[in-house]
Amino acid sequence: MYIVGKATVWLDASTAKRALLAATFSKLLRERGYDTVITARSYDYIIKVLELLGEPYVVTGVYGGETLRGKLLADIGRILDLNVVIEDFKPKVLISYPSPPAVRVAFGYRIPYIALGDTPHGEAMNRLSYPLAKVAVFSEFIVNEMEKFILKGFTIIETFRGVDELTYIKPYTPSPENVKSLGLNPYSYVVLRPEEFKAHYYKPIEYSMVLKIAETLLTLGIRPVIIPRYREHAVKAKSIEGAYILEKPFVGLDLEYYSLAVVTGGISMAREAALLGVPGISLFTEVISIDRALASLGLPIYYVRSYDEAVYLLREIVRDPDKFRVKTKGIIDKLETPWPIVSKWVDRLVEESSIE
Repeated sequence: MYIVGKATVWLDASTAKRALLAATFSKLLRERGYDTVITARSYDYIIKVLELLGEPYVVTGVYGGETLRGKLLADIGRILDLNVVIEDFKPKVLISYPSPPAVRVAFGYRIPYIALGDTPHGEAMNRLSYPLAKVAVFSEFIVNEMEKFILKGFTIIETFRGVDELTYIKPYTPSPENVKSLGLNPYSYVVLRPEEFKAHYYKPIEYSMVLKIAETLLTLGIRPVIIPRYREHAVKAKSIEGAYILEKPFVGLDLEYYSLAVVTGGISMAREAALLGVPGISLFTEVISIDRALASLGLPIYYVRSYDEAVYLLREIVRDPDKFRVKTKGIIDKLETPWPIVSKWVDRLVEESSIE
């Protein structure tokens, strides 16, 4: 096998989950002799995740807010920031979920882009990113929905039977002490993550159904643990007497593993919870095919369409938690992570760049 010297691999993170994935890849790459640099937006829990994991990073750009103009200007500013980083570190490969500013900079410097992704609903960022990918690594559970964004004849598609989240979930070992350090008792609370409402592919909302569910949980004697997505959510959450508002860095998988359930307006945390065997409830507006596949394998992931449906399901979970919790090791042991494919292509692309 080709042994790399000290080539640098660039990983870009634009959400908290992507930061966790980038940190995991970064560690694995360093174990194989690479240098790495992670670039991250100053947004949401991205920086908190990287700091908690002790992973070095460079802040590049900010979140542009909910307006189209704000998003455009933020992307322009981030391109300028990334340009400085790339001139300094001179990476040979970019690994990233769709990130138009990072992909544009990589293209400008002829840095090959290895694409990951599982959000077919993110049409704008997908259309602006995937056509420039050298390689796209998709779960076979979703590849049919992602192929429309790929430029045939230019991008190579590789598939694996699994999900990206398994990259960091497979080696995870639960630690109840982390949860207890917050003053929480294992299996006595429900984790809630409010809906997104500022991203390009979401419509603005006037209220949060997730926070309404949090208020109802208190009437059931269950403590809601709320992870705010935006300042507006944090302000609203603080008015819910008895709720625990998580605003400091924390190991999210521990919080999910020792909960009765996870409720999110998005997708990632529900999927993570289900992979851990914990009921993961998503209020997202459309069912992602990855999650349909995971549910068919026996993982406890649920999509609900209304407040009443969510509360009914939570009442059933609170009444009989063991009925809904699943031992998942036998299932996830048979599933794959994207790492073997990603590492193969990093080696190949770095070697090709050294020959040029």
